[in-house]
Amino acid sequence: MKRLLTAFVFLFFISCNQTQEPPEVKSADSIVAPVPKSIEQVPATKEDPIEFIREKVEKINTMKLEKKHFEFVCDVKMMVDYFYVDGKIVKIAVDFGTLGDSYAREGYYYDSGKLIFNYEFVEGGPACEGCIKTDEYRSYILDDKVIKYLKNKSEASCRKCDFSLSSRQYKLLQARTAEEIKAILCPQ
Repeated sequence: MKRLLTAFVFLFFISCNQTQEPPEVKSADSIVAPVPKSIEQVPATKEDPIEFIREKVEKINTMKLEKKHFEFVCDVKMMVDYFYVDGKIVKIAVDFGTLGDSYAREGYYYDSGKLIFNYEFVEGGPACEGCIKTDEYRSYILDDKVIKYLKNKSEASCRKCDFSLSSRQYKLLQARTAEEIKAILCPQ
């Protein structure tokens, strides 16, 4: 009897130390697939537009791109960079320069000619002794509408919630010369 009890206890301890594989999810009309162990294992798809946009923007920011640089003066010297992949614009970076006590720049990201992400950075503002105020605004865009808006990495109400062909971001896609870009960014 002691041997039988010892064998059961031994088997019990062995079975407790074994790890189980994730269960398979089965249904009559679905494909058999293991359940992911964590959210990091779930691939980003177009069903998760925020993650899809983040991945696109990250890819654009890390890959080697063709670049066209333009400079001109409105009230201050401005610089605009167009970034291309296979001849298609994927990013436009606008450096508005410093005017008074404020510096501003913006980045517009595109996927197949559609605006997907708008980044704004502003530094400065009303003069204050010993302080530098910075604000970052991020707009995640799907079908020309903001689906998520962040101010300094916190969700907020969007300042511009819709984009159209008359928006600066789309007008810049059509501009090809410094004069055309200046006409868009420096209205008289």
